[in-house]
Amino acid sequence: MAARLVAARHLDDRPRAMRDIILKPGRDRSLRRGHPWLMSGAVARMTGDAEASPGEWVCVRSADGEVIGHGHLSPASTIRVRLLSFGEDDPGEELLEARIAASVGQREAHPLLSDTDAIRLVNAEADGLPGLVVDRFADVLVVKLLSVGMSVRESAVAQALKSVTEAPHALLRADGRSARREAFAAKQGVLWGTPPEQVEIVERGRHYAVDVHHGQKTGFYLDQRDARDLVQHLAEGRRTLDVFSYTGGFAVAAGVGGAKSLDLIESSADALKRAGENLARNELTMPAGLRRGDAFALLREGVAAGETWDLLILDPPPLARRKADVKKASRAYKDLLLQGFACAAPGAYVLAFTCSHHVSPELFSQIVFAAALDAGRDVQVQGRLAAPADHPVSVRQPEGHYLSGLLLRVAGDAGRESSA
Repeated sequence: MAARLVAARHLDDRPRAMRDIILKPGRDRSLRRGHPWLMSGAVARMTGDAEASPGEWVCVRSADGEVIGHGHLSPASTIRVRLLSFGEDDPGEELLEARIAASVGQREAHPLLSDTDAIRLVNAEADGLPGLVVDRFADVLVVKLLSVGMSVRESAVAQALKSVTEAPHALLRADGRSARREAFAAKQGVLWGTPPEQVEIVERGRHYAVDVHHGQKTGFYLDQRDARDLVQHLAEGRRTLDVFSYTGGFAVAAGVGGAKSLDLIESSADALKRAGENLARNELTMPAGLRRGDAFALLREGVAAGETWDLLILDPPPLARRKADVKKASRAYKDLLLQGFACAAPGAYVLAFTCSHHVSPELFSQIVFAAALDAGRDVQVQGRLAAPADHPVSVRQPEGHYLSGLLLRVAGDAGRESSA
C-alpha cells in the first residue's frame, strides 16, 4: 500500500500511521526520555512496500515492537524522524492545529510578554512543533519551515496560523541551510495578505523598522528583547559601543535609556543605514557614530587610539555553526573579548553573547576568564542572560538552548582613569 500523508484508521476508528520505523535494539533511550529527534543511525528498518515520502507521518517502534511515538519522516536527514507525540496513541495530523493554537495562546497569556507587538509565536521543538518557527511583527507573521515534515504541510500550517492569529498578512521565509540538510526546495513568498516591505514595531516603548522580507533571521532579533531592556536600564550617562549592531537594536535601547553617546560597528552598509534610521525614528539626539567595517579590526583601531566606552555590547553572529567550529570560534570570542576589555573604561559594563549551542555557557565563561586574564582586567560576572520567555527551551531537548550571555563589570585600574 502506498504511503500517504493522511492517517489511515483502525476498524475502531483510531488514527494509525501508515508506516512503522523500527529501531535497533537498545537505541530507544533518548526517545523514552522525550527527546524529539530520532537519528538515522538508530533505525533498523522501515515497513511498507512503497518508497518513503519525505515528511510522511510515521510510527516509531522499539526493536521489540512497542510504540514509542509518532512524527515526521525525513529520509535524507541524519535526524530521520522528528517526533511530535510520544506513547501508543496516534493523534494524527489534527495535532498540528492544536499545537499551534496552544503555542499562540501561551504567549497571549504570558505575564512577561507584554508591551510589545513583536513576539515569537512558535519556537519549534520547545513548543512540540519541530521544524516550525513563527514570529509576529505587528500585523505580519513571518514563518520559517525548517524541516521537510513542516515544508510538505505548508498549507495546513498557514491555515492554522490564519485561523488562530487572525493576522492580516503572512510571509514565508526560506532557510537554505535547513532545506539542504533536509533535501527539500526552499520556498519564499506570501502566504496570505500583502506584507509590506517594512514593518514598524514597538517594543517596550522603543520603535524599530523591520525588513521582514530580507532581514536577518525573520527580520529582527526578537531573542534579545530582555537584553535590550537591560541595556536601556544601564545606559544613562554612559558612552555606549554597540558592536555587530545590525539595525541598531541595542543602540536604540541605550539611546532611549539616556546614553551620553552612541557608537555602532557593523559590516553591512544597508544594516548600518537602517540603524541610523532607527535612531532617528526614536528621536535620539545624543552624538552617534556609525562605523562600517570588520568589527575585530575596528575594535583594535579603537584600542590603538586610546578610545574607551562605559557600556559595550558584544553580540557577534554565530561563530560555531558546527561542533567542528568550536575551537576556531573560541579563539574568535576570546579575541573579541580581549579587545572589548582593553577599551572598557574603569567601571564599564560589558554585555557579551554567544549564539551557538555548540558553545556551552560553561565554555563561554572559561573564554571570558581567559580574555580578562590576558587583558589584565579585573572583571566581575554580574548576571547571566538568555532568550526571553517567547523563546522557550525544552528540558528534554537541550540543543534548543543556543543564546548565552553575561553581564560583566570591568573594575578600575590604578593607572587608568575614566574619561566619562
